Amino acid sequence: MKFKIMAGTVALLNALFGSKELPIDAENKQLNLDEAQRQKIVDALGEKDAEKAINGINSEIKAMADQNLILKAAKDELDALVLESGLTAEELANAANDGEGNDNVLAIVKTIAAKNKEMAGTINKLLNESEGDKPLAVIPGGKAIMKHSATHLFGSNNSYDAFEGGRAWNARMRDGGVTATDFNQSGVIPLLQSDLEHFVEENNGTLTSLFNDFRDLPSQWSRRTGVLDRVSDGFIMPDEIVQGRAKGWSPKNKFKIASERGQVYRKKIDISFKGYELQEMETTWIRSYNKADGSNPWKMSFIGFLLGELIKRQMLDDRIAQINGIYAESPDGDDVPGAAVNSQNGLRYLWYYYRDVEKKYRAFDIGAPTEANIVDHINTLIELMPEIERKEQGLEIQLSSRWLKAYLKRAGELRPLVVNSAIEQSKVQYQSNSPLDYPNFIFQELIDQTKTDFIAITKSSNVEILDYNVNEKGKFTITHNKRDTDIFADYRLGIRLKQVGTKLEAGDPRSFEIQKVWSNNMPVFGNEVFAPAFDDQSGILKITFPNIEVDSAWKTNITSIEGATKGSVIRIKGNTGLAAAKNLVNNANLLLASDFNLALGGTIVLFAQEDGKFKELSRTIIPDVAATTDISFTTGVIDSKGGNVFRFTGAVTTAITSILNGVEGKTIKIYGTNAAAVDLTFADVVGNINVIANATLGDTDDYMQLTFVNGVWVETGKSITA
Repeated sequence: MKFKIMAGTVALLNALFGSKELPIDAENKQLNLDEAQRQKIVDALGEKDAEKAINGINSEIKAMADQNLILKAAKDELDALVLESGLTAEELANAANDGEGNDNVLAIVKTIAAKNKEMAGTINKLLNESEGDKPLAVIPGGKAIMKHSATHLFGSNNSYDAFEGGRAWNARMRDGGVTATDFNQSGVIPLLQSDLEHFVEENNGTLTSLFNDFRDLPSQWSRRTGVLDRVSDGFIMPDEIVQGRAKGWSPKNKFKIASERGQVYRKKIDISFKGYELQEMETTWIRSYNKADGSNPWKMSFIGFLLGELIKRQMLDDRIAQINGIYAESPDGDDVPGAAVNSQNGLRYLWYYYRDVEKKYRAFDIGAPTEANIVDHINTLIELMPEIERKEQGLEIQLSSRWLKAYLKRAGELRPLVVNSAIEQSKVQYQSNSPLDYPNFIFQELIDQTKTDFIAITKSSNVEILDYNVNEKGKFTITHNKRDTDIFADYRLGIRLKQVGTKLEAGDPRSFEIQKVWSNNMPVFGNEVFAPAFDDQSGILKITFPNIEVDSAWKTNITSIEGATKGSVIRIKGNTGLAAAKNLVNNANLLLASDFNLALGGTIVLFAQEDGKFKELSRTIIPDVAATTDISFTTGVIDSKGGNVFRFTGAVTTAITSILNGVEGKTIKIYGTNAAAVDLTFADVVGNINVIANATLGDTDDYMQLTFVNGVWVETGKSITA
């Protein structure tokens, strides 16, 4: 039996059973499964999805059986015509070949032949036609062709693709001129809600694939589902046991049992749309089918498009959080949204935590990487690993895009390829995804790991993505409140390092230290990364990360700090958004020069002493100034490439004589200097600079604004105070 709708599920079950055909009860038009087969399906899919799979296959078996009855009825009609003519099939054939004879017989034969031809055409069409309505129209969609029937978009027969029942968005897609759906109508939203539920159920496997596509984390990493809260694996790590033979009993079987725990974090999605915003998405959906690349790879209605747009943002947020996440528990209450990057602890946090807090592995102190030494830096990192571990397969080097590009460039310089002859050589970019001389390692580029010189090594299988239920991410709920449409979802997600190493204890011999992760000793996070802290009004600042920024709703003075690692440097940043002045209070445990006013937005740096007290190292009383991208210059020639603001820092009065690398339409501002008796002057330069009048900039507030038009820098504004 050839399945169409459930073909993928049928293939999965045949693989589970090791069979080519599923067992079918023809009389009852359903699967004929024994208990062992049914249990295999439950083990593979879970109880709920197993029931859906079996019911879906049974529905298609019944539909195909009913279609066979239609074909049988057509054949019975032909047999009835033969019987009605009073002729056998042989007699009809002979009469048809006889040029003479009874005109009545010939008429009957011709009639039956015509009917037979008509019915044969109908039967062939039924055999070749897909399930559902007959396509009545074709809509061009770029490279793909979209078909719809009289009742359903794409002729899908799915309820959420129907034209009737208030689904105006489907009719608008079909006709292209129907008025936009009024999403403020109360009846539309419950319809969206039920349609979305049906869509998720029917496209379960497709959505799972969509999650994997958009997740975009390394495919080499392992994955575990069904984690409700936490997961832990135990590992036995023995010390050496062999010794030379001698009299007596000398047991030598020291070993440790260690475990690493992983956690999934509860996450939520809360979205509110106005009716107008949903109309805009509806219009975008329709227009998306006019793109050159044709319709979407899997046919989906507006429901699917809406869900897909939400998933895209969700997958990006989760990917970033899986790498850069620093968990901060958000306060309860409405209108207090937490940042996606603070919804969980990510991979970088785990490296920081196990190295700097738990001290479960020893980092290699090999200095900072540079563009010149990056190849040697990584090779040294590899060579410091134990030889047995270094030779294993499946190892990866986790690093930022910046350092991967630097490695490829430098390795290309160190390993020039021979071109044409042994004499002629040229430097080319290194092409391999493995470091020089170590093909059992791969580079694992983490595109979200930015602004860090931290580089780490572990096995790809040692990084594990944790889910509770992949499919729950697609279970969005839609509700309606006055003119607003609310969409929400809840799910769990996490990541862990399965094996790290033994905690370094006093008295343990060095040979007993076992670790499955290695890294350089550069900071995992830069000093510009801060985690938010929310006020529980206890007066205690609880920290799980050394850089903390108090939330704008902070209401109490801080008299104590908990959770800091002894010997670490703590940075606490204030917030100018505080409603009133609140202090980090100088006391017996907080050894400050004076109370630190958090409302000023400055940053105080503390050292966590071994006695549990915190000593102030430095402070600022205003917010940090954002790093400037302004470009300084000292001569009369300015290179406009790479900047928009240029500041003169020369020691003598200078005239601008040339501005290089102009781009059509680009605007730049050039500022003077406060140096005594030093000015910056402007005048026309033929073919390069055109000013309204000669100008002199006497201080840092004076500027000349120029725009590149038709190959010339033209004055479009200026400010001269003197």
